[in-house]
Amino acid sequence: MFGEWELDYTVTQHGSTTSTICGTGSIRRLFDATYITFDYQMRQKQTREKIGEAHAIIAWDKKARQYRFFWFESSGTFLQANGSLSDDHTLALEWQNVNCRQVFRRIDDDAIFLEMQCPDEDLILRVDFARLSDAAQTG
Repeated sequence: MFGEWELDYTVTQHGSTTSTICGTGSIRRLFDATYITFDYQMRQKQTREKIGEAHAIIAWDKKARQYRFFWFESSGTFLQANGSLSDDHTLALEWQNVNCRQVFRRIDDDAIFLEMQCPDEDLILRVDFARLSDAAQTG
């Protein structure tokens, strides 16, 4: 799951689905994977205009026996979530102070998806991750 990723967003809200956002992301490990960082940029597909960035830190809390997820957006938004592995390929997160549940699922070495459901906003966000090739990462 570590490396560089191309991101494709699908947003469904109030019964309408759009897929006008794309982006790139980077997942890194720190201190022997004690911490994992996720950085990304979102862009409009047609214009390639940058519309947002974020930085996330995922940490294993040994005392609480759960994952802690800290989310920082370029908009100034800061959110926290707690999570656990529901199986060997899935991290499930419950956001604090918002009614949203998020799942990261590894499909294979070159594909991941994120799905976030926020019932109060009638929102489902899906982000499909496709691993960037070595040539795309360096060029």
